[in-house]
Amino acid sequence: METKIGVFLCNCGGAIKNIDFDAAVKKVAKFPGVTCVNLSSDLCLEEGKKKMISCIKEENIERVVVAACSPEFQEHIFRKVLEKAGLNDHLLSMANIREQCSWTHDGDVTEKAVELVKMAVNRVRLLQPMEKKELPVNREVLVVGGGFSASNTVLQLSRVGLRTTLLEKEAVLGAGTEELESFYGFDTGSMISAVEVDKNIEVLTSAQMTEVGGKIGDFSVRIRQEGGEILRKYGAIVLATGHQTELALDSEPQLRAEDEAISGLNIVSQEQFCCMLGNSGLETEPKTIGFMFDFSDENSRFTTLATLNNALAAKKKWGSEIYVFCKNVKVDSEGMEKLYREARDCGVVFLKSEAPPRITAENGRVKIEAKDVFLGEDVILACDVLVAEELYLPAEGAENLSYLLSIRRDSKGFFQDENVHLYPVGSEKKGIFFIGGCRGDLDLGRVLTDISSVVMKVHELLSSGKILVELERVKADPQKCVACLTCIRVCPHGAIQLVRVDGSKEVAEISDLACDACGICAAICPAKAIKFQGYRDEEILAQIEAIQEL
Repeated sequence: METKIGVFLCNCGGAIKNIDFDAAVKKVAKFPGVTCVNLSSDLCLEEGKKKMISCIKEENIERVVVAACSPEFQEHIFRKVLEKAGLNDHLLSMANIREQCSWTHDGDVTEKAVELVKMAVNRVRLLQPMEKKELPVNREVLVVGGGFSASNTVLQLSRVGLRTTLLEKEAVLGAGTEELESFYGFDTGSMISAVEVDKNIEVLTSAQMTEVGGKIGDFSVRIRQEGGEILRKYGAIVLATGHQTELALDSEPQLRAEDEAISGLNIVSQEQFCCMLGNSGLETEPKTIGFMFDFSDENSRFTTLATLNNALAAKKKWGSEIYVFCKNVKVDSEGMEKLYREARDCGVVFLKSEAPPRITAENGRVKIEAKDVFLGEDVILACDVLVAEELYLPAEGAENLSYLLSIRRDSKGFFQDENVHLYPVGSEKKGIFFIGGCRGDLDLGRVLTDISSVVMKVHELLSSGKILVELERVKADPQKCVACLTCIRVCPHGAIQLVRVDGSKEVAEISDLACDACGICAAICPAKAIKFQGYRDEEILAQIEAIQEL
């Protein structure tokens, strides 16, 4: 008896305009095994999902094809629809007729859309149901870091009922939060006090990770303290180690010749300038202040925000003449455009220069020389204080953490997101998350979003004490495996290990819990010993044959 296949097409609320859906419906309805074809404009919305469930039940549909947008965005939604309709959620195949068809071409693309649907129909016939099982997980969380991000995270995790260990390499919590307090008026002291008295939070200071093993739900972490080493188990690990900065003057080749001359002058960092602003006993208030940014790193939110905040604060407190030398002012963060305009209105002068200014000494003051783009002539300024540009860098120890956890870093050394758009706080290893400055140059709004996202994901992952996993979606055949270790080397998730079978032979074993079903191991295995359910050879060949039939 032929399998009953239901095909659901969606025009994405009218966003797909160059496909003749009426003609497509008629052609798809003639495909063998297709019992019904439905056209919708809101398939992923509540009303569309209800219609889809109703149709599956009424028509006794056994397998489903959805022709709409990218599976990367919506496949998980339609899998849940199948479950609610009483079907195994792996009996679904999607045809991306939006990004891979409509939005890729000009003119009518109806024929290509029909081809993609035909390929999905051929594939769905061969899909097999996937068995699932609940596995136990450890409900405790390890948060690495001791600043604002880490402290805020452990407090929120505690509020949702998860026990947390806060691991800080320094002797005290809250180091390096002075700028945050200055910029936003946060009382980080009270937040840290709340962490220290919370019974759901264990604080380990002067401590570092020395060894990490295991997988999501069951990480084994060895921690070194002054009193020795301890071994702990955690269900998830959150990195909130922040960042560090250094003066760009220290690394600019064109300024090194002037180092000896300017070494004794009042050239300070943003953090040092924050301390000056907070010092009520300052002997002499600076009359003229210069700022520099955007020459060494043109994508830094931190230096832009710090400059605008500190320049405005100095103008209001001391009434100083303030000049900002920059290449561009990028204000993409929330509230920064308003802050920039307020600084301009208060009298802060912005001077645009394509090349970094030349810094020298003159009569004990800092002399800044630059060519202003708009004036078209050189500008020379003698100032009492120069707040130099800073480089935004990964925190000390990031390389060691990357090695211990087997997670990647980007070209600048920050921890690399699994997907900057879809999974910005996730790593390639399930159960390990990033927050704030350890993953890049983020403003406060983005940091707070990171914290909320991670807390929600960790709670969803661990709160019940168990995880529902797919059994053997990716499996190595012990009869074909020759233990060449290729899969272990390429797996970014650390999900594969060698195990001994039949008393002597070692073969690859893939952890259902740690596996992210990326398919890399199945694609690269030289012995073709790894099977990836949903992407077996016969399923892929069926899609290719669909094109030849048309």
